[in-house]
Amino acid sequence: MAKGGALLAVLQHGDSFFPSGQVSFSLGLEELAQAGRVADADAVRAVIEGQLLHRWARSDRLVLAAAHRAKGDLDQIAEADRLMEATQLGRLGREGSCRLGAALLGVHERLGTKGAAEYRAWVRRSDAPGHQAAVQGLVWWGVGLSQGESLAIGAHGFAVALIGAALRLGLIGHLDGQRVLLELREPLARLVAPPVPSLERISAYAPSVEIAMMRHETRKSRLFSN
Repeated sequence: MAKGGALLAVLQHGDSFFPSGQVSFSLGLEELAQAGRVADADAVRAVIEGQLLHRWARSDRLVLAAAHRAKGDLDQIAEADRLMEATQLGRLGREGSCRLGAALLGVHERLGTKGAAEYRAWVRRSDAPGHQAAVQGLVWWGVGLSQGESLAIGAHGFAVALIGAALRLGLIGHLDGQRVLLELREPLARLVAPPVPSLERISAYAPSVEIAMMRHETRKSRLFSN
């Protein structure tokens, strides 16, 4: 893909305007706010950075990279996908990741992205769970993005989704959100730089967030799904 075309593709697929479905999820942030543990921009930044370092970087990043390296080999993608399923502790976290993966697959099937229709059929047959990170690796490879570009979109999208949740919860304003992104730029850049650890190193350790999502399961009134 030509350099200008690659940049435009990154902007398209990394834009919050793209219908990925992430606006329905807070990854425990709503529950942490309800408990009074997150109340301002500094606390929001700390939660996002912690999730990026101890959840996304150790789990989603590895699966996304493995799915991208598979170059459309659905068996390899499904293997990474199942490994992510096995390492997701909370039910809401697992379900949310699969719902996001399903939404992304559906959009890319309609766009005609290479491999999307075939993998969606696997997910519908329960041959693969369809976690978001595995789907991201497949479809972004399918549209011609490099692994580095795909990881950058994944990390940026993860951070922006949480900032969007914080905005809707009234924890921060729009300018605060941009400041948080600026402060996270260097950590994000380090996370998307090569090399990416192999799948054998997969792990995810964010206990406060996992507990928050478990508590969120029983809340009768809630803005976000997790």
